[in-house]
Amino acid sequence: MWAFPLAATAVSGYFSWLLAMQFIERRRPNLAAWSAALAMFALASMAAAVGALAGWTPFTFCVYYLFGAVVNVPVLALGTLYLLAPKRAADVTAVLLAVAFVAAAIIVFGADIDRSALVEGGIPRGSEVLSEGVRLLSRYFSIIGFLVVVGGALWSAGKLARKRQPQLRRLAAANLLIALGTTVVAIASEMARLAEGSVEDLVLSAGLFFGVSLMFAGFLKTRPPKPT
Repeated sequence: MWAFPLAATAVSGYFSWLLAMQFIERRRPNLAAWSAALAMFALASMAAAVGALAGWTPFTFCVYYLFGAVVNVPVLALGTLYLLAPKRAADVTAVLLAVAFVAAAIIVFGADIDRSALVEGGIPRGSEVLSEGVRLLSRYFSIIGFLVVVGGALWSAGKLARKRQPQLRRLAAANLLIALGTTVVAIASEMARLAEGSVEDLVLSAGLFFGVSLMFAGFLKTRPPKPT
């Protein structure tokens, strides 16, 4: 079960690097937020690949859980706010998120880990490793972030699709792919909670890879075509 997380690491890492290069060139805060979110996704995917290959440790699982299940979607949402909302509101949100992320890191890395649930060759269930109180962080952070990312992408796609310019229609399609990719990751995570054993691991690891690949495809569609 390490192949899909490793592939997701490669895709999201390259995705993050491209966004970082665009931020250096254009200095837009939404690009910085998206680059950071994809870097977190790459880190979480790498932790999953290492855990599946070499065996899980409490540290590896905490890295995977914090950056994969708690903080990365809210940072994606912060990028959406910087793109669509007033900058002052986005700046305030960024400060609040920074404080919330420090608290989340302290809670996750300070949590009691059930080492017996750290299985070899698969991805441990959060419900078997962490207490209910710690797992509530993932629900609150991820659900709010998911609604902002998908809602913003769909709103932008609908607005752009009404324009007649080919470039704007391409951006509308890009927004739909980003929303679809985020949804695939969310659905895969929810399905994994209901599955058992190797099926759960396959659904989650494949969902991470295909979800981030769809988001990457959406990003590539935002880039203007090269002149012939």
